[in-house]
Amino acid sequence: MIPLYVPKFSHTDWIDNEDRVQAGGENGFNIRFHNLESEFAALARDHLNPVIGALSKAEACLSLVPILAPSKQVDQPANPPLTPQPGQPLPQPPPPVHWELVNDIAQKPGTATEAHGIMNITLPDGVEIKSLLVTGTRQPPDGVMPTIVLRRRVVAGNEGAEEIVRVSQFGTPAAPAVQAVVNNRSHRHFLQVDLPTVPVGDTVKLFCFQITYQ
Repeated sequence: MIPLYVPKFSHTDWIDNEDRVQAGGENGFNIRFHNLESEFAALARDHLNPVIGALSKAEACLSLVPILAPSKQVDQPANPPLTPQPGQPLPQPPPPVHWELVNDIAQKPGTATEAHGIMNITLPDGVEIKSLLVTGTRQPPDGVMPTIVLRRRVVAGNEGAEEIVRVSQFGTPAAPAVQAVVNNRSHRHFLQVDLPTVPVGDTVKLFCFQITYQ
């Protein structure tokens, strides 16, 4: 509990024609101003700063391994043949469109030309989302950048998901365009990561999602 402020400095009036105006000594300007300094320092240390600290929330970071669930499926034949027709090659499965998890890194599969995924995000109730940072690499360096968006959707339905913040570069924090306060009672939050069509030889790897909140 922050203690109540009780002033300790009390000024004693000087008396005209009796007190000598001077800097030093027990009744001089220096000692009186130093006493005021001590009063202000104690006021800040014991009363003002604890109140300011209690009212202002410190920023915190949530760092997440990119474990992305598939969010798009390739249409496949309803009854694929078990054996090839005479003179026909073996049927090949469609290329994957999901992000592949290798240890703690998500990457585009080598044979894929695209990748899509979503990831559930749980944040403390009542905090304000300040930024989203994504670390990763792409080869070639000027290749296609994935679309990485933090969204929220009402818990009671499947209405359109609201975009909170969108990342356009690896390693550069992106801030929400408008204030975004987490309300877990009314909304669920998730990351949507989509890589559009790229050449098979291109590589894209995702290292970490980092959300800063206050």
